Amino acid sequence: MKKAAIALAIGSICAGAVQAGTVTSDGADIVLKTKGGFEAATTDGDYSFKLGGRIQADYNNYDGVINAVPGEDGSDFFFRRARLEIKGHAKDWGYEMSYNLTGSGSIDQLHTTYMGWGKMANLTVGQQKENFGMDDTGSSKWTSAIERAMPANAFDTGNNLGVKLHGANNLVTYSVGAYKTAIDSDNDLDTALTGRLVVRPLMDGANLIHLGAGITDRSGVAADYNSRLGARGGEDGTGVSRVRARISNALGDRRDYNLEAAANFGPLHVMAEYFNGETDVDNTSYTIEADGYYLQAGWIITGESRGYKTDIAAFDGVKPAGSGGAWELIARFDALDVANSAPISVTGEKADSITVGVNWYMNSLVKLSMNYVNVSTDQPIGGEDDGDALVARLQIAF
Repeated sequence: MKKAAIALAIGSICAGAVQAGTVTSDGADIVLKTKGGFEAATTDGDYSFKLGGRIQADYNNYDGVINAVPGEDGSDFFFRRARLEIKGHAKDWGYEMSYNLTGSGSIDQLHTTYMGWGKMANLTVGQQKENFGMDDTGSSKWTSAIERAMPANAFDTGNNLGVKLHGANNLVTYSVGAYKTAIDSDNDLDTALTGRLVVRPLMDGANLIHLGAGITDRSGVAADYNSRLGARGGEDGTGVSRVRARISNALGDRRDYNLEAAANFGPLHVMAEYFNGETDVDNTSYTIEADGYYLQAGWIITGESRGYKTDIAAFDGVKPAGSGGAWELIARFDALDVANSAPISVTGEKADSITVGVNWYMNSLVKLSMNYVNVSTDQPIGGEDDGDALVARLQIAF
């Protein structure tokens, strides 16, 4: 908690620094920027360094099937994320490190990238995102809904140690990589191969059409497809129920597929994804199957457009045009189906949720969000098959 408090204090100080300034020294070799964090770069472009981070303080209130305690209401106020980030480059080499201050602390990402082959062929080595799916590849700072969609959670590949070749221009973004998933009982390396390809038939100012597909093939992973329902449910995520299909304490070989589409036209944006996967359970004839999808739309009522990063092919934040900030309305429907036959243990079978919400981008650093979520399941969990959640977040990102 002390670490999270320190991070909040740092973020609060940075939130006030909304005016940019530059300082040059030693023959105008270095430019310092203080808008949205601290950044130093040489004027010849050979070196850069940026210190940033994010603090997300969440309030959750939920009932019914969402609560892990049947028949009761649940609530919590907690740090969803408190993270310090360092990134930059030295000539042809980039670097990035992010460290989680919540809990006992952990490394989120730690990697270096060789950029000497040009924008279409970067090589990243270290702990990094695998880039599978648009919702998961985008930063948690700029998701329209507070929590990602259920299928994006269930098919999340996480951040893993590996090697990834990736590149992008205005038309296409791709990534392909090999990653460590575990060490098996014979002390042999279990791995994942993950690839993603996105094309943009239209990219013209605030107008965008995005189409993509991905695949991941993973060995030695848990025989388990699951997602939390509606909310985080506390810092460790144990306060809410999960829709799930698994064989406990079993591992297997897993292959998942993804299709994604998105569009942005001025202040309007939409995105949708479909996921499908199966896990062949080790030393058995059983296969666990799951699939899911979501549809999401947003309207920035103050007229701004949502940002987009071609290097990772994902939506970015909203930059307010006026002193009153930017206001965004969002809505999402998502579904996750994990129905399987015995002896596979199934909880909930299929879950649907509807999320509506509002985001207020107060300035380039501070964002306030509120979501209402309704969840229903085909199979009762703890005697409940319907529930509601109110989720709120204060975010400072610098």
